[in-house]
Amino acid sequence: MNAASEPASAEQRGRPRSERARVAVLTAAADLMLVGGFEHLTVEGIAAAAGVGKQTVYRWWGSKAEVVVEAIAEKYLDVPIGGPVDTGDLRADLRAWLLEIRDRVEEGDTSRLVQAIMSALAAAGETAEAIDEALIQPIMTGLDARFHAHDRAHPRSLPAPPSFLAETVGANLLLHVMFGRPLDEERIGRLLDLVAPAAP
Repeated sequence: MNAASEPASAEQRGRPRSERARVAVLTAAADLMLVGGFEHLTVEGIAAAAGVGKQTVYRWWGSKAEVVVEAIAEKYLDVPIGGPVDTGDLRADLRAWLLEIRDRVEEGDTSRLVQAIMSALAAAGETAEAIDEALIQPIMTGLDARFHAHDRAHPRSLPAPPSFLAETVGANLLLHVMFGRPLDEERIGRLLDLVAPAAP
């Protein structure tokens, strides 16, 4: 890799941005994500679609993951992640949802994007708040709604208040994502035994 294609240093990325170029890059990244997903996204592709040089992208972002994180935070890219679909079977719904999230998180190159998102959340500031609003809150709201729907349909059948159970599932999912803890069938089964025990 030659000097022109090397990611810029933090000092270089500190240069004032051209707002037009910034918007073009974020828009291009969002459009390309919708077409091919993160795994097929490249800095070269983003730059070409935005009509800027690759060095312009690297001047302000250290990687394609950082571009996508900002695109999400700035609402150029909507990430359609919510809670479980309600089929009437809470345990089955939670299991299917957890497996889907696990597979998406662990899917090849996507893990780099997840790491970048987690880094943004760990840092204080507007980006962390925006990522929380765009990604974490919809998940927690969806989980809470699913547990409350079950509670309305089957009063007093849950082992704890619906909101507490939703937070338990959400916290376990975040532990898996943030620290790479395994979310295999056995762990999912133990979690479901806690929050949605099978009928005797």
